Amino acid sequence: MYLVEFGALVVAALAGAALCLLLLRNLVRPEIGFWPAASDRQKALALVLFRVFCAAMVVEAGLMLWLHGFGNWSRYAIGVPIMVGAYAMSLWAYKHLGKENTYFATGGLVTGGVYAYSRNPGYVASLAAALGLAVVAGSWSVLALAGGLFLIYFLFALNEERWLRQGYGHAFIEYMRQTPRFLDLRSLERAREELLARL
Repeated sequence: MYLVEFGALVVAALAGAALCLLLLRNLVRPEIGFWPAASDRQKALALVLFRVFCAAMVVEAGLMLWLHGFGNWSRYAIGVPIMVGAYAMSLWAYKHLGKENTYFATGGLVTGGVYAYSRNPGYVASLAAALGLAVVAGSWSVLALAGGLFLIYFLFALNEERWLRQGYGHAFIEYMRQTPRFLDLRSLERAREELLARL
């Protein structure tokens, strides 16, 4: 059984490493057009590698629970609400962005709603869900895979930002100046101000 656990880690590592190398190569040579994908084949490759990585992380978490027991209830009291909240946030983010813009249509630059706090709220939500999963699994290996997911999202974001600068020009550059790539103190300050304005 431990061989299966090791296998999930190997699959995640290989898929994640391949995706990171392709994204890094695309940063150096953007004419390749790997991400955002210039062709359906490149898009399919990126999405398959990404989904294999994520699936392997979930399998690893499940195996950790199955092999090592379900542990203390406190892991669930902390991890499950993080995952549920993250899932709700990702749905909110995709609703604001719209399905077409999620897949690189040029329907307009979205800067309101949850996008006023982060340029990549879907990525932030997914990372939070991965951290919640690591807490539930009580697993350092799942936490390490969540770190790998951060690296993948960071490279996705760098590649997407170049594409968005080309497509939206000064409007996106100004948005980059005002809104963090993921989250920072500006996000918290903006949320605090909005909350105080509603009181």
